[in-house]
Amino acid sequence: MEIRELKEAYRIPAAWHDLGLPGEPRKICRSPFPGDHKHGDANPSFSVFDDGRRANDFATGEHFDVFDIIRKVRGCNMAEAIRFVQDRLGIPRPERKPDAANKSGPKIPSLRRGTESELHELAERRGFNPEALRLAEARRFLCFTTLWGNAAWCITDERRTLFEFRRLDGRHWEAYGRLPERKSHCVGRGKNWPLAVSEAARFKKIVFCEGAPDFLAAHHFALLEDKTESVGIVCVLGSSNHALAPDALAQFKGKLVCLYPHVDAAGQIAARAWARQLKDAGAARVTAFDLSSLVLVDGRVGKDLADVARISADCLERERKFGEVLP
Repeated sequence: MEIRELKEAYRIPAAWHDLGLPGEPRKICRSPFPGDHKHGDANPSFSVFDDGRRANDFATGEHFDVFDIIRKVRGCNMAEAIRFVQDRLGIPRPERKPDAANKSGPKIPSLRRGTESELHELAERRGFNPEALRLAEARRFLCFTTLWGNAAWCITDERRTLFEFRRLDGRHWEAYGRLPERKSHCVGRGKNWPLAVSEAARFKKIVFCEGAPDFLAAHHFALLEDKTESVGIVCVLGSSNHALAPDALAQFKGKLVCLYPHVDAAGQIAARAWARQLKDAGAARVTAFDLSSLVLVDGRVGKDLADVARISADCLERERKFGEVLP
C-alpha cells in the first residue's frame, strides 16, 4: 500500500485508541498532548475532522495526519510509523533477502556475573538490596560486562535477543558517530516484547514495569515483601513501545497484572495502551499502582518504581500506599 492508501485505511481515531491516548477524538475535544498546553488544555482546543483524516491543535498551531500523531506519541521516524500502521492493518512485512536473513546478529560483549564490589556499587547507587540483585542475576536477568571501556550492567532474559546496557557509574553513554548521548543502549530486536514474560508464566500475579531500573526495583521489593515466589516480574524497555508483541500478550491470559506507569505523560499514555491490550488478551485483571506524590530522601520528586527504593521517611509515613508496593 502507498502512504495515501494507508491514511485512508487507518485514520486518526483508530490510532488514537491503539496508542492509548486519553479522551475521545471529536470535532472539538481535549488535546491528547496536555503537556503542550499551559493549563493542560482545560478549554478543549483540539479538533479531529475530515472524517478522521486530519487534526488541528488550535492552541499550538500544529496540524496532524495519522502519521504525525503516531510519530509524536511514539517519538519515532516516518518509516517506523509506517510499520506501526502496517502492523495494525495486518499487512505482512516483506521477507528479507536470503543474504540479509543469514547475517549474524548484533555483537554482544562477553556477559558475566557481577563482582561483590560491582553489585554493591549498583545497589548503593540505586538504593537496592544487593541480595535482590543477586536474585535477578540468578534468574539470568542481570549481567555485568565492559562496554566501550566502561564497566556496565545489562538486562536481558532467557531469549537472549534483546539487551539493555547502562554504565555502572550512573553516567550517560557519550555520543558516538550518529548515536547521541543517552542513558542506555539497547542492542538486539523485539523491544515490543516484555522481557522475562516467559519466565513469569508460572506466576498468577504479574508485576509489569517500564524500564531496566524498575525491573531491578521490582526484584528489590519482591525480596523486601517476601514475594519472590508469588509474583512474576516483566518489563518493557521504554514507553514508546505501545503495541506489544501478540505472542507475548497471549502469555498474560488469566493473569492478575499490576502496571507501574511512570509519573509523566509518556508513561501514562503507554500504560493505558498496555492495559487495553492486556485486557483484550484475556488478563483476568489489570490494575495500576499510583506512583504520584513520591518524594525522595534528597527532596526531589520521584516518578518511577525505582525511585521508591529511595523514598524519604516523611513521605513513607504520609503516603501509606508505599508501605507495600507489589500485589
